[in-house]
Amino acid sequence: MRRITGRRQRAHRSGSRGRRAQGALAAALVLAATAAIPSALAGEAAAGGHDLTVYVSADGRQGAAGTLEDPFPTVEEARDALAGRTSAHHPGTVYIREGVYDTSSTIALEGAGNSYVTYAAYQGEEVEFTGARTLDPAHFQRLADLTGSAADDPRWSSRSRVQDSVYDQVYVYDLGAEGIPTGSLNKNGFNWQAQPFAPELMTDDQAQTLAQYPNGDATMDKTSLGVAEPFRGARDYFSDKTADGTTLPYEEMLQLPGPVYTVTSPEVAERYTTWAPPTDPSAESATNQPERDIDNTTYETDGWLAGYFGNNYGNDRVRIYSIGQEGLDDEGQAAGWNVRTKYPTMYAATDKWTSFVAQNVLGELDTEGEYYIDRWEGNDVLYYLPPGGTIEGKDITLTSFDKPFFSLENVTGVTLRGLRFNGSTSSGVQLLDAESCTLDHLEIQNVSLDAVTIGEASDAITAVAEYTTSRGGHGNRVVDSSLHDLGGGGVFLAGGDRDSLSRGDNVVEHNEIYNFSKLATYTPAGYLYGVGNTFRYNYVHDAPHMAVQIMGNDMVISHNRFERLVTNASDQGIIYSGRDFTYLNNEISYNYFGDVPGNNQAIYMDDGMSGMVVHHNYFADMEHGLFYNSGHSNVASDNVFRNVETVGHDKLYHEGGRRLPVSNAKVVIERFNDMLKAGDGTGFTNTAANVERWYRHYARQYPNIRDWYVPADSSGEVCTEVGTAECTDSYVWENPDSVYVPSHNVLTRSVLIATGGFAYNDDADGDTVATFSPGFDSLSVSGQDPADFAFDPETGRFDARASSLAGADGFGRGWLQEWNRTFTLEGIGPRD
Repeated sequence: MRRITGRRQRAHRSGSRGRRAQGALAAALVLAATAAIPSALAGEAAAGGHDLTVYVSADGRQGAAGTLEDPFPTVEEARDALAGRTSAHHPGTVYIREGVYDTSSTIALEGAGNSYVTYAAYQGEEVEFTGARTLDPAHFQRLADLTGSAADDPRWSSRSRVQDSVYDQVYVYDLGAEGIPTGSLNKNGFNWQAQPFAPELMTDDQAQTLAQYPNGDATMDKTSLGVAEPFRGARDYFSDKTADGTTLPYEEMLQLPGPVYTVTSPEVAERYTTWAPPTDPSAESATNQPERDIDNTTYETDGWLAGYFGNNYGNDRVRIYSIGQEGLDDEGQAAGWNVRTKYPTMYAATDKWTSFVAQNVLGELDTEGEYYIDRWEGNDVLYYLPPGGTIEGKDITLTSFDKPFFSLENVTGVTLRGLRFNGSTSSGVQLLDAESCTLDHLEIQNVSLDAVTIGEASDAITAVAEYTTSRGGHGNRVVDSSLHDLGGGGVFLAGGDRDSLSRGDNVVEHNEIYNFSKLATYTPAGYLYGVGNTFRYNYVHDAPHMAVQIMGNDMVISHNRFERLVTNASDQGIIYSGRDFTYLNNEISYNYFGDVPGNNQAIYMDDGMSGMVVHHNYFADMEHGLFYNSGHSNVASDNVFRNVETVGHDKLYHEGGRRLPVSNAKVVIERFNDMLKAGDGTGFTNTAANVERWYRHYARQYPNIRDWYVPADSSGEVCTEVGTAECTDSYVWENPDSVYVPSHNVLTRSVLIATGGFAYNDDADGDTVATFSPGFDSLSVSGQDPADFAFDPETGRFDARASSLAGADGFGRGWLQEWNRTFTLEGIGPRD
């Protein structure tokens, strides 16, 4: 960690990018942390006398004593001074004096020797760790001012690609001369292994735009670039899609050919020819793409296509490899292609949802706020078209740090309190095998991956049964913090063991999480993986994708406020879970879901998702509240819906003629067997003792769990067609214990205010979720105005004395009292 010379105060807040309906909470976080410091420790800080309390200051000196009067210069020195001296009975404290600490390496806390220590901002002072390097305005030069011998310097050799129309408005900055890391653009996207993103330029705390075409919110679609050769997407090479059930090694997957495109738009045809060097038929083909020299005075050296390719929910990116006015196929015949790319897409090359841009293209730097870093042959030069045409008076930084700020590994009882972390192309804080650690009153912003990771995931994609999480530890907490302006998600929260149903008991509560998923999809505010973790009292808002993803059991998502989410997605939900019959007893309760745009829903129970418990939630202003998709034993009761097009809708495996195998059969069967098929615990089996533990654990809630089955013949082979003696229609498609049958689903005691009824599917020969779940959608009441039920839309409470529900079947005064006692929109978000 580099320390600053002298102290400076710089807030690095988000400005208008993260509009917060509850006020400027982040501004008060560090001050609130002062009150959280125990008074005894505050006394020690004033006296400076306790030998397990040490101090860090930007003005500290090498060889310091670590006292208030003679502080250490770095956190690492303070850590080492306490190493091996602290315990649960004698915890240590590191107070960090105010300042902005430039960070170039992770502060690693490891093992018992670094346990039971609190790292806290000192008594109301503002402390920021930043991986964003300040760019001195005096070191910017106008590109047009580079003349004579200066202009001949090879560092500026790419300048000829800048458009004449903006040439005299562009500024350049020699990053290499100051040793500022320039990073790289990596293959990233949905289901690809997350890599650090490219450094991000910030001006006055506003993220600037990597030079792209087209500008603003405009994108290219399949009418702009047609597909000359799609090749197969990488998704076809994962275990659930391959004939032998194996997954292509990841490095080999990256070597699969990328799509080949034909330019079909006149607008694109006018400009694409410099987005990459011209094709060299003698040295390359669509499947052979060696590294080669590029004339960077004419052609782009690292352009990409980035956005949505083969679906409307998962982003991707491919590198533009070469350009051909009339390309040749691998046999040297004219094929009419124009753009060859490197790296495969995960899904299709284009479809009806395609929406992407050409990115990191210096020749497209033509709009205020766009920038480009020329990394070619070590030039390491920034090109920038600043807002207003000047860099004067602007605070400009480049996020160049590519690691977490703190890493807590195999430690117990460590607390980080009242600190701000700003600017990393990786994650903010990482916990691995940590026990009873607390992140309290933190502000984490401008990181490209997740703000906090508790545990880690295997290399498999979430869609296959091999995907697992581990190292989540137990009893860790993220509380009263502000996590915002994130390329990825808020808190990756693993913990617990699904085989044995042992709990993680990790908690994320009283936080504000917003403006996340800026660079990646399926990166929610809360990932709940494993068993027994909790996400509660959080205010989550303003993001393009989902808020919570569940992959596990016995999770609690309660008393949260979710608003203005999935704003740039379709066929999605604020809370999403799916593709597993054994993700049981996940409770979603006492939450507010509001302002969900487009063809989305609040709670998405996808592809066999079972055992969800949804109660006492308030849904407002959206198309669908609930989606029941082929699962069973999902129970939604005692919920209020206002201005919702349909209370919910369903989808069945029975659709299209009761065909086998069912959708994604391999993975849902493997995941079922992985938990509930008795064996030796290897492969997709669990031990007999663990299976029995599952049965006992869920016996009351799912009394028929011992009888659940995947339809199979007498030899144990999974049914692949309906027969007359085995795998009969009744056995596969009607028996309520068959996991293919949407049985035991419940929707009851719904209050519908200006809300449509349940939209049953019409593609299963008359079968619906209600066919197999008698009494489904019972005891609902409808009205057109909140006043019909004496309901206050602002508070989410009823006037129990005046509400007509007091006399409604299934409701009554007790129901009203219970709702008003347990549902509240107060106290959500960070506490003062």
